[in-house]
Amino acid sequence: MLTNWTYKKRLSIIFRRTSFLREYRDLLGNLKEAQPRYLRTNKHDLYTEYVYSIPLGKVLTESLEKAIVEAFDCVCRVKGAGGRLYVRIYKYTLPDKVDYKAVSEYSKSVSSNVKYSVPIGLSVDDFIFHDFDKIPHMTVAGATRQGKTVFLKQMITYLLENYSEHICLYLIDLKGGLEFGRYADLKQTINVASNATETRQLLEEVQRNMTRDMKYYRERGYTNVVDTPIKKRTFVIVDEAAQLAPESFMEQSEKEELGYCQATLSEITRIGGALGYRLIFATQYPTADTLPRQIKQNADAKVSFRLTTEVASRVALDEQGAEKLATPGRAIYRTIDAVEVQAPYISDEESEERLAKFNVKEGLHHDDTSREEVPGPDDDDPLQA
Repeated sequence: MLTNWTYKKRLSIIFRRTSFLREYRDLLGNLKEAQPRYLRTNKHDLYTEYVYSIPLGKVLTESLEKAIVEAFDCVCRVKGAGGRLYVRIYKYTLPDKVDYKAVSEYSKSVSSNVKYSVPIGLSVDDFIFHDFDKIPHMTVAGATRQGKTVFLKQMITYLLENYSEHICLYLIDLKGGLEFGRYADLKQTINVASNATETRQLLEEVQRNMTRDMKYYRERGYTNVVDTPIKKRTFVIVDEAAQLAPESFMEQSEKEELGYCQATLSEITRIGGALGYRLIFATQYPTADTLPRQIKQNADAKVSFRLTTEVASRVALDEQGAEKLATPGRAIYRTIDAVEVQAPYISDEESEERLAKFNVKEGLHHDDTSREEVPGPDDDDPLQA
């Protein structure tokens, strides 16, 4: 393992050869062993950070960042801010597997006021969670057997375990219902679609509900669900969304059906967020056809597991990197900045065991989930009934 002195020397060589930076100062971290994973620790137990000044008129370039990152055999992050260059060198690498149980236990130990959040994975700094009230919509990409569908299943499990009283699910599983069919009997699941025709019927129902809710909001002067007493959130989750892309060989009626599905999903991202609708749109190979532009532009959270090409990575994340991921379950999560994570793994058996208490067969009913804690005695309120 390289020493801090060696790290500093390598950085100095890179700066000298590029004629880019002069050293400002460095902040050396504690040289103790990194603490056991899954625990918050003092940041200097996790990494060593070096800080340099950036000469006026110069900016951090992609080529310089790449040269620094590839100079070390460990995780390294480079960031330019406030006239300074920060080079953070971590003392460990991400594990190849993170169990869902560890994430669940971790979330219980950390007090938070964030609602409707789900775990994205473990980064080199800490567990990363996504807040669906802050960023309502998400796209997910990933090649076969790289963790995309497992990621969706752990999100569903976490949402139900933590927010079961206030969410409902519309699940679109275009693998013929093989993956999401297991959730059909849960009281929070309103509908599960397994082909294009069923998807259109499901989305027609969602569209009717959005029209009804919009009227309800206008009558009360509401503009955004997060500023109202309404606790209900509706998640529309699509797996294998590429099956909704029209093809040239299809009949006109089939093209129109698929076009309606894509248009309605786009409408959810445009206006549904303010009404409490959250779209999670997953596709195996992102292209301009399989990931419609309006969905991509309105889904500010992006997750990508390994993809086969740099072009696909740029479509999914607006930057390269996903094509270099080598471990199943390893992903890049991007909102403003991109963070590499190891996504939680949950088996089908564990998911079903955790969610058994929500099964309709135990006497629970779908319409229980639509009840809302909204002040007022109006029995005609669509969000209360």
